[in-house]
Amino acid sequence: MEFMRPVWAEINLAALRRNYARVQSYTHAEMMPIVKANAYGHGALPVAGALRALGAKRFGVALLEEALEIKQAYPDLTLMVIGTTPEEASDVLVREDIIPGISRLSQAAALSAAAVRQERVARLHVKVDTGMGRIGFRHEDAASILEIAALPNLRIEGIYTHFAAADQQDLSFAHEQLDRFNRIYSRLRAQGLSIPLRHAANSAAILRLPEAHFELVRPGIVLYGLPPSRQVGPEAELEPVLSWKTKITHLKMIAQGETVSYGRTFCAAYPTRVATIPVGYADGLRRALSNRGEALIRGRRVPMIGRICMDQTLLDVTKLPAAEVGDVVTLIGADGSDRLEATEMAEVLKTINYEIVCGISGRVPRVYAEN
Repeated sequence: MEFMRPVWAEINLAALRRNYARVQSYTHAEMMPIVKANAYGHGALPVAGALRALGAKRFGVALLEEALEIKQAYPDLTLMVIGTTPEEASDVLVREDIIPGISRLSQAAALSAAAVRQERVARLHVKVDTGMGRIGFRHEDAASILEIAALPNLRIEGIYTHFAAADQQDLSFAHEQLDRFNRIYSRLRAQGLSIPLRHAANSAAILRLPEAHFELVRPGIVLYGLPPSRQVGPEAELEPVLSWKTKITHLKMIAQGETVSYGRTFCAAYPTRVATIPVGYADGLRRALSNRGEALIRGRRVPMIGRICMDQTLLDVTKLPAAEVGDVVTLIGADGSDRLEATEMAEVLKTINYEIVCGISGRVPRVYAEN
């Protein structure tokens, strides 16, 4: 709506679909797109809908709440919670046929009891900790997995692990994790437990470790057109799916020696033309970009000056005399022949592109396009 605040994120669903096809070309395994954290800030329901239309049937999320939201919109999809679900949620998991990742025997026992009460069989995937160190059964816990298999009304459909360093140049630890995963799987198989689905490959491993693809892979950040790390991703020729834009709301001249914004951290070295944009750290434009970030206006880069405020940010447009109120300002994305990437913003902040796109807050409307 034209009278609303001019701040928005454009989501290119055509680029998303092209990325999906590129990632699919790397593997013969089934793809389970990861749409946790609102599809990495891109919008879980539109993303799931677009990929469902391409044939994706199984999606991974981090929280039960995320799974329930998608299940309500697309009841035909298979949803898996790859993180931890509380034991108290077992009845919901069974009733909604949502697959939990199981990391403790007590979780499985609660799920079994709920399945018995509902006279249903509940699917689950067993999480194995091969070196990430967060959640999951370790190699010495194989007996507990066999106990789970003996519980009534449960079916162990899958077993999975997560790589800690598949996005680094040195893959030695990833190979060590893969070896641990294969050993525990073989040990379970030798004791009569057959598990149909194995999955370990995240975005980086899909691109670099074909031996880790197994029956199922979990593409995440690459679907959104962003590289998993500085070392991994350019070879896939992915297209960024998200652009972040706003408009100039105010222009003024300040004299040499004048300061702007909180703390007076910017002092004009020359007469400076200052543009105000209505976006700030409450929208996810990190305050650490103060006096360091850049934006694009009319195809030209301009610097952010002064401290980024909760709702507004200032730009030096002295070298862009034609700029006027209402001009589009690109924070992430292309304008003319130049482009500002989420990865570039992340490098300024000494973080990762995941944090940039996930951090664009819910008060920034997402606008979906097919271009």
